[in-house]
Amino acid sequence: MVGRDAQGERHTHTPQEAVMSRIVRAPSTALRDSDATGRTAPWPRWRVWAIRGWYGLLSLWAMLMASSVVRMIFGHAGPGEHFGFATVSAWKLLATGGVLVICWTGGRSVVAYQALVVGGVATMLSDRLWAVEPVDSTPVMSALAMIVLWLLPLVALRPNRRDLLRLRPQFSVVMLPMAVAAAVPLIYYSIYQGALATGGGGALIDPAYALTALGVVLAAQAIFAALRPSGTTWLPRFVALAAIWIGTAAIIWPDDLGSFGRAWGAAMVAWGIAFAAGAEAERRRRPSVVRPG
Repeated sequence: MVGRDAQGERHTHTPQEAVMSRIVRAPSTALRDSDATGRTAPWPRWRVWAIRGWYGLLSLWAMLMASSVVRMIFGHAGPGEHFGFATVSAWKLLATGGVLVICWTGGRSVVAYQALVVGGVATMLSDRLWAVEPVDSTPVMSALAMIVLWLLPLVALRPNRRDLLRLRPQFSVVMLPMAVAAAVPLIYYSIYQGALATGGGGALIDPAYALTALGVVLAAQAIFAALRPSGTTWLPRFVALAAIWIGTAAIIWPDDLGSFGRAWGAAMVAWGIAFAAGAEAERRRRPSVVRPG
């Protein structure tokens, strides 16, 4: 393969070098959003692979934390626990799933990093709703671990790190009211679950501890997605999928601990479908524009 360098001189690439150049110089096109800044700007290879390596490990960690639905499938859920096992996976992925997109794009997705911050903050705030603090709770250490292990590595490794602070909202007049309307009952649900978390045994013993974060995380990510930071399209779809997942679980197990019930479950499914439709309408009305990094 023949190309030209910055000075216009001709040079030859082997097929292997050409493939590696495409992998390192640009993120995957599977996430075609304008938040993948610097799409055409070359980054040092060691930075890209260091980001992918570290956030690949965090992606495995996130998947392990969200594996309760898998354990439910293999029969680990007791009577009345199926809703909790199914939905904890949803909010865990909503809170930490940004690491998968960071790994996939080699650190170029600014929205993925911002969604990770939103998810982490929402989770830590939901812990303050517990009526009784679990005996093994370490909020300060958890916050430090989130900052040091999940957030700071990208700040240290990423070129153009100031982009991480830029929101660039393109909020939707349809999606934002939908997100705010959903946030009210979701936060009420989390407050109610927090009031039930009185045993002090933590999430492994009392489902109320795990379910307290569900409403807060979903509400926070829905509002963030409705702002359409950098014109993102993948995040609203992700939120809509989580809402449909949670609503479906409530319909299947209406009488389980923490379940919304069939009526509210159906409302959640309908909301998720409408939110996804609103995101698609916004995408067609205002196509994403790739911004330089």
